[in-house]
Amino acid sequence: MASCNPFPEGKPLFLVIYATVVAGIVFSTLFILSTVYSPASDANPLSFLHFSSSAAPPRLPDIDFTRLRKGNGSSESEANRNATANIPPPTAKPRNMFTRDIWDAPVGTKMPELKSFQLTKEMLEHRAKENVIVVTFGNYAYMDFIFTWVKHLTDLNVYNLLVGAMDTKILEALYWKGIPVFDMGSNMDTVDAGWGSPKFHKMGREKVFLINALLPFGYEVLMCDTDMVWLKNPLPYLARFPEADVLTSSDQVIPTVTDDSLEVWQQGNFEEIVMFSKEMDCENP
Repeated sequence: MASCNPFPEGKPLFLVIYATVVAGIVFSTLFILSTVYSPASDANPLSFLHFSSSAAPPRLPDIDFTRLRKGNGSSESEANRNATANIPPPTAKPRNMFTRDIWDAPVGTKMPELKSFQLTKEMLEHRAKENVIVVTFGNYAYMDFIFTWVKHLTDLNVYNLLVGAMDTKILEALYWKGIPVFDMGSNMDTVDAGWGSPKFHKMGREKVFLINALLPFGYEVLMCDTDMVWLKNPLPYLARFPEADVLTSSDQVIPTVTDDSLEVWQQGNFEEIVMFSKEMDCENP
């Protein structure tokens, strides 16, 4: 019985060889393409077989950015130039009672000489902001009032302030607390003067003398007593009235206006202020 052989003798071997060659060509082509377009690492040349949707970015060479600053007129950094020229790095400016931040207590245990606390233009230059300085004053009996006064203003980001010391004890206390202070030369007692007493009225006169000493320096002065608390920065409100030479307040608690405009002083009770002025005129300074 005759048998049917679909492949002539030798044909199966040829097909196997042909398939192997074609598979090798395809494999080589894929390998070459993977090395060109795939971010595979050198340690694993077959990593192109791990198909991933998030390929890592190509690694960039290290660049010395200090040599790319030609736009600033220099090809190397400031530190390199200083090192080449043997120039020491800049040091921070030493802090003193003028430049030190408020509440930044001084370092050391030695108290500066009293003459260092005299009111000077230099002192105002370091503390004034937009030509405005906020000032209060008091003796040692008002120390807690002064701390509260300064704390509320600094909480409102008002740092252009100074405190006048009426005795050396309060001056030292404020200095060691980091509060900018100056000597008024009042030689007041350290105890409470008592409302209505001759020493109390002397404190009122000292306030007038203090304003008179501040104005010649050319700054706008906001003078206020220590027994008050600022709940809002007053400077933007006062700046709304540049035409005013003097703005003042009184102890009147009943407003004469219903908005934030200036009070109608003709309707206010200023009897206390008038009587206080007459007392100052009658007493000896």
